[in-house]
Amino acid sequence: VSIFMTALVFKYFGLSLTTMTLGGLAIAIGGLVDDAVVGVENVLRRLKEDRAKHHDHRLHPIELVAHATMEVRSAILYATIIIVLVFLPLFALPGMEGRLFVPLGVAFIVSTLASLVVSVTVTPVLSFYLLPRMKSLDHGDTRVLAWLKARYRNGLQAVLERPRAAVFAGTVAVIVAAAPFFPTTFLPPFNEGTLLIGMRLNPGVTLAESTALAQQAEVLVKQVPEVTHVGRRSGRAELDEHAEGVHVSELDVGLKPASELTRSMGEIAADIRARLVNLPAAIAIGQPI
Repeated sequence: VSIFMTALVFKYFGLSLTTMTLGGLAIAIGGLVDDAVVGVENVLRRLKEDRAKHHDHRLHPIELVAHATMEVRSAILYATIIIVLVFLPLFALPGMEGRLFVPLGVAFIVSTLASLVVSVTVTPVLSFYLLPRMKSLDHGDTRVLAWLKARYRNGLQAVLERPRAAVFAGTVAVIVAAAPFFPTTFLPPFNEGTLLIGMRLNPGVTLAESTALAQQAEVLVKQVPEVTHVGRRSGRAELDEHAEGVHVSELDVGLKPASELTRSMGEIAADIRARLVNLPAAIAIGQPI
């Protein structure tokens, strides 16, 4: 239901499903059920407690479900707000980072807020119709669940008895996590095993001249020890998404496996650039992606 509501919001605002929005939904999938799980768990707990009472003192299921839902409503609301606040800084990212991650943040936040609405509307209704009729309400916890509850109860009690130590440990963990121990970058360095060399001549050169120069570059690049093969093309078709004239040539350079390389990708690229420096063209070296 939350995903369906997200799709309706996207349609209303004219947003499209892209790789990043689908990524946001994939990240949110695990959290979409959290609000409903909290509500259903509390309803089940109240139903079991009510079942243990005398018949004359039992509440009507609709009243019990309403009370159980109201008990956890504020907790669900605050938890959802905190999760949404974590993703708000994505909207402050500038440039390419913002264009990439803002759709992801929109998808995540919309689906999370939709799950909040579902947890306080649809979930209580379904709980009223389905949960009171469960036969397992009269059964206790399984051995595994009882074991987990006992360990959790002991751990929680230990933390509550030493609140200062718990706060200190949490503060230290935050400081350690915030310390710049690790290098930061927008995207990790890629090593695709291939290089893409772009050669740009002055507009107006003929295809024969561009091809001849690209052939010279191909011969020079093949002299690099790490290169296994070289493919070249000059210009691109007019209907191509990245149409280029014949004054632009590209060389696809295949390299040895990473385990056999004795130099870094930067050193290999610098070697290729040094060999092509005398050609009358603007040289750009990168990777296909």
